[in-house]
Amino acid sequence: MKQNKFHLSDLSLPCLLRAVRRDFWTVIVAALTFAMSISLVFGWFYTPKYSGSMTYAVMSRKTSYTSGYNAQSAREVASLLSEMMGTDMVRRQIREYDAKLAKFDGTIEAKQVGSTNFVVLTVTDDSPERVFLVLQATMEAAPTLMEYVAENSLIQVIRNPQVSRSPVNSVNVGRWSLLGALAGGGIMIVLLCWFYLSRETIQTRSGARRMLAAPVIASIPREIPRTIKGKMKKKRRPVQVFAPATSFAYTEQINTVCSRLEHEAATRDSKIFLFTGVGENEGKSTVAGNVAAALAMMGKRVALVDCDLRNPSLNAFYGKAYTAELPLNQMLSENFSRENLLRCMQVHKTLKVFMLFPRDPDKRCAELLSGRTMDQLLRQLRVFDYVILDTPPMGYFADAEALAEKADASVLVVRQDTTPAPDINDHIDLLRGANANFLGVVLNHMTASFTEGYGYGYGYGYGYGYGHYGYGSKSSSGKSSGKKSRSGPAQE
Repeated sequence: MKQNKFHLSDLSLPCLLRAVRRDFWTVIVAALTFAMSISLVFGWFYTPKYSGSMTYAVMSRKTSYTSGYNAQSAREVASLLSEMMGTDMVRRQIREYDAKLAKFDGTIEAKQVGSTNFVVLTVTDDSPERVFLVLQATMEAAPTLMEYVAENSLIQVIRNPQVSRSPVNSVNVGRWSLLGALAGGGIMIVLLCWFYLSRETIQTRSGARRMLAAPVIASIPREIPRTIKGKMKKKRRPVQVFAPATSFAYTEQINTVCSRLEHEAATRDSKIFLFTGVGENEGKSTVAGNVAAALAMMGKRVALVDCDLRNPSLNAFYGKAYTAELPLNQMLSENFSRENLLRCMQVHKTLKVFMLFPRDPDKRCAELLSGRTMDQLLRQLRVFDYVILDTPPMGYFADAEALAEKADASVLVVRQDTTPAPDINDHIDLLRGANANFLGVVLNHMTASFTEGYGYGYGYGYGYGYGHYGYGSKSSSGKSSGKKSRSGPAQE
């Protein structure tokens, strides 16, 4: 198993964006949680404070009156008044002024206004009503207080008590909640990205070469429907190489897989090719069905066997064209006979693929695939040029391992950003240990990154693959096969 550090080329930005979009609900939850938490914190610990003030003018009693004496007197009055307002005696008198002031515990301070003879008395408390009452109490007690504060000064109220309508320590809770929501969402996006990168899934072709202990046969691109109608139906209709809407890039990569199979058939006389995957929804059935169709349209005699009896899907891939009298699972449950084989096999009218499919799921998958009838069936199918086996996922069942002992070669289909590389490598080791020659992996549903593309430099490795089918084919020796192409793309 390869041990690799993370490389930037292993990352596909479209995959990262899709992963964040897929789990974006967690970002919303995190944002709401942070916003609500900030609101609760302010609700528990924030206490609004209200402030009120009134202004006194201080005049000196000295006969030699000057503005300097008045300013000096105001400074003395402000200093002494602030000290007295903090004494228990004055506080007690204020609390006795009104019953509502019994719990008054605010602040009272006096300050001189610049170098003038004005003194501002400010009261701060968490109740605006108490602030106003304290100012009134102070205003009424001012003559008595002045006897203690400054005997040589006169004090006169020039501005009556005024109380602020809004808290002086006001906080924009909505703004802080919004900032908290943005912070929470951002933190969750960072965590999602970190979790996504730590999964070690295959995202790019270069990453597959670095992380997988197997060669990459082809990199099949992700097909995006070109019309709104197609986008609405993309989950119901599989990608088919024989459909006119299929892209050239997709067809070329299926060609590449076909070239690898032809090379294996020519050099090792291999006929039975097994296609499998590690987990569900890897696209192995789609790849197997397209490879079989491509080979058949090149003039090859191809038998396609859907060995995924638990979840058969190839019949749906071919538009439910398989209507044979004896489905594959029923044939495998009986003793092998040539008559049963002919009853089970059906040729696709347009593609000329020989289909052997189950029509309904069968829980006896392991028993039927390991039985004697299956062995005899594979021996009889060797009269074909190619036999394509679509098997259940290896990560859930051992059926693919059992069939790998009976096949000539095996291919592992790996969907982009689905299965961690260590798990893929474990199953690659299993396929390498089987009787079948392991050819490599086919990367499926790949979204090209900014550093990779699907050019035309690889796709003609063994002498054929001229875009969409219909221009004939060449054998591995480079000579024309002498067979005309079969009918054009089938529409089902």
